[in-house]
Amino acid sequence: MRTPFSERAEAMGLDIRSSFKGLYSYTDRYGTVVYRELNPINPIEQSDSWVHPTDEMTSSLIGIYARGASQEDFVYAGYVSDMYKFIGNDIVNQRIRDAIQSVGMPILEENTILWNSFCRMRNEIVLQSSQSIAQAGDILPVMIVNNSYNGTRAATLGFGIAIDNIGRQIGRTIFGFSLGEMRQVHIESSTTQLSAAVGSYMQVFTQDITDMITSSFNSTLSEDEMLSVLDIIEGIGKKRKERVAAILDELNPPIQEGATPPLPSAWQVFLAIARYSSLEPNLNSKRLLENAAESVLVIPTRMYDVLDRLQQS
Repeated sequence: MRTPFSERAEAMGLDIRSSFKGLYSYTDRYGTVVYRELNPINPIEQSDSWVHPTDEMTSSLIGIYARGASQEDFVYAGYVSDMYKFIGNDIVNQRIRDAIQSVGMPILEENTILWNSFCRMRNEIVLQSSQSIAQAGDILPVMIVNNSYNGTRAATLGFGIAIDNIGRQIGRTIFGFSLGEMRQVHIESSTTQLSAAVGSYMQVFTQDITDMITSSFNSTLSEDEMLSVLDIIEGIGKKRKERVAAILDELNPPIQEGATPPLPSAWQVFLAIARYSSLEPNLNSKRLLENAAESVLVIPTRMYDVLDRLQQS
């Protein structure tokens, strides 16, 4: 038997002081979200002729109103069903911070992206543990936390890398793997289990990230593979494809006039897409771009196995 949203609200971390009018709220450093009952289902007190077999299957709708920390006005941001399971942005972020700190890893910075009327969050937690690689410069591990307040995305913990762009104006390039992503059910587990996951990624980052970049740098994409990746990006948006192609041209070494440009390495294609996706504000498009970038990487077997195990655990 399902428990109504109103009866779960306090346990989920929502403020229930205004529950008498069907209002539940949550505030943290990022902003405020308010849930309000739109059409509460009242017990039917009429005769049995008014009862319908689907009555118990029907759930109330909960309206969402949100604002960022620097905003004064709330905006309507859709609705969720009465069965929605809420988790606050800073609640899930703090669980990940605790897991990181428990394995002794200093946090260098956090880059938080809020999108879709504050209802989608991506927090990129960069760790102070770098690997210096000839083909790429300094590479740092990243824990990527995703969450939503409108049911469009479960809370997740993903793993990625940050690439310092020395001499460039775009800051760090941050990329998140889709492989290895842990869903909300695992994030809500004990700090010990989360710490083990963070520790597993840190171990594979230290042991295998150099091999991944070196192998990708030494792997040349065929013309068909190159066109396939660009077609995927064009499906996200023609202008995005043009911008990625321009970045790729910048990464290629100069050639003599009239000469045929060489086919790019897997690392060059990855880096071009990753650099562009780092600047992408639309979190759905960012995810698709990262998937395209990941598809060209040469991921060592041991690293793949660890990330796959984290995702399946």
